[in-house]
Amino acid sequence: MAQRGSDTIKTEITASLDDTLNSLEHIWNEIGILPEQKTERIRVVAQHLKCLLDEMVTEEESLRCRLLESVEQCSDALLKLSRELNIDAYEPEEQGLTLLLLEKELRLRTDALSKIKHDRLRQAKVMRAQDLQLCEVLCETPFYMATGTVPTEKDLESLQVHVDRLEAEKTTRLRSFIDIKAVILSLMDDLEQNPNTTFENDIVCEDGEMFVLSQDNINAIKLLQTELEEKQQLNVDTACRLRETVNTLWERLQIPQTERDGFLSQNVGSKPTILKALREEIVRCELLKRQNIQKFVEQMRVELVEWWEKCFISQDQRNDFPGFQDEDYTEDLLDTHETEVQKLKDNYEKHEKLFTAIHKRKELWLKLMEFEKKARDPNRFNNRGGGLLQEEKERKKLTRDLPRLEKELDHRITLWEKESGSAFLVDGVRFGDYVAAQWEDHHNQQELEKEERHRKRAQVMEEEMVYGSKPSITPRKRVLATPTKAHQNSKMMKVWGSPVSHAPSPTNSPARGMHLKCNRVGGKSSTPIRRCKRLSNNVKLRL
Repeated sequence: MAQRGSDTIKTEITASLDDTLNSLEHIWNEIGILPEQKTERIRVVAQHLKCLLDEMVTEEESLRCRLLESVEQCSDALLKLSRELNIDAYEPEEQGLTLLLLEKELRLRTDALSKIKHDRLRQAKVMRAQDLQLCEVLCETPFYMATGTVPTEKDLESLQVHVDRLEAEKTTRLRSFIDIKAVILSLMDDLEQNPNTTFENDIVCEDGEMFVLSQDNINAIKLLQTELEEKQQLNVDTACRLRETVNTLWERLQIPQTERDGFLSQNVGSKPTILKALREEIVRCELLKRQNIQKFVEQMRVELVEWWEKCFISQDQRNDFPGFQDEDYTEDLLDTHETEVQKLKDNYEKHEKLFTAIHKRKELWLKLMEFEKKARDPNRFNNRGGGLLQEEKERKKLTRDLPRLEKELDHRITLWEKESGSAFLVDGVRFGDYVAAQWEDHHNQQELEKEERHRKRAQVMEEEMVYGSKPSITPRKRVLATPTKAHQNSKMMKVWGSPVSHAPSPTNSPARGMHLKCNRVGGKSSTPIRRCKRLSNNVKLRL
């Protein structure tokens, strides 16, 4: 088909050339050009056509060369870009492409890869600038990326992750710096302290964006915060201890409450100026104390007795304390009492949980003793308000809770004794012995009371055997009885087949009373004398 088109074009060119030569021939004839001149002119036309065709061929040949050169350049550029971008070399999808199509395909592919290269380099440049800035602020190591190479997609992702991590770290450290700075400023104000070093001055004066947020600096400001907090806590503890001392001195000196309130309202907190004021007040009170030494010693003795009670100090241990009865009031005597009180305070604070539990056990014990005392009171049955039921519930709860608390205390004290290597004394003895002795005394007291009740009961029965029983007169309510009830009452008033009067008869003798008593105690077929003997023998056996 291409050949047919070429032949058609040749025919058209030949026809056009013939027409042109004919036209020239006709013109030349009209002009009168000689044959020799016509031949020359025709040769000129042919030469002109040949030159024109030669130029066209040259131009097309130049185009072919340019295309070949472009193909070669694009191929080299594609190979280089493929290596830089770490991708496979490009191969045309279609084989046997013309030179023009091949050049176009290679050129478009080269432009695409060049664009990818420049985009990666631009992204890497921007992210590396961010990375360097963040690393400078955070004193971190920059992300390593080889220079003179095009970063891969994986390199760009890793760099982006690194930059994001540094951004998050900067935000965290900046927030931490702002928070710690606020705390440090507050602590310095409480401590009445100014920055002592350049670093402390940078913390106080510089903004967070200007401060180097390195990990070492963050750790350093955290350490500074800890040191200031320890100083503040020390001042707080000191202020608390000084206030306790001041209050103790005020109580002993009986300083008016209005004066105390005025001083405390003006000295709130634990700043150094407040501590200074508290120490000055202690010095003033100490001077007053030396002027009133006897009153102080007497107050210390009252306080000492209170701590003895709290710490369960026995009487023998109390007697061992020297100077409690000494009436020679000196500063040495006061110091001796204060030392003893402080020793007891320290001991109580050291074992406060144990002493609290022992006091709780003491309260339960006293409550149990109170309930048992009420249980021996016969008048408690006159209570109709439900108090007996509630009392019984509380008593059962006490009998359940008290042994459990004693067992728990015994276990805790045993562990403490193993750890400390010393005995924990309550009222001068070990806790187990203290509890056992208390229960033993309680059981002995119960046995004594039981024996006393038996003795009194036997004495009453013996008196009744000798003198006769005293009829008990129980007041009754007056009721309207029906004949049936009257008949029943008449039956109930008969004992052993005989009517018994509720009021004593003047004709009744002690023998008669004893005779009735023996009848009630003995069997149905026994005689009064035998029954009385049997009752007498029973009483003797009980005694």
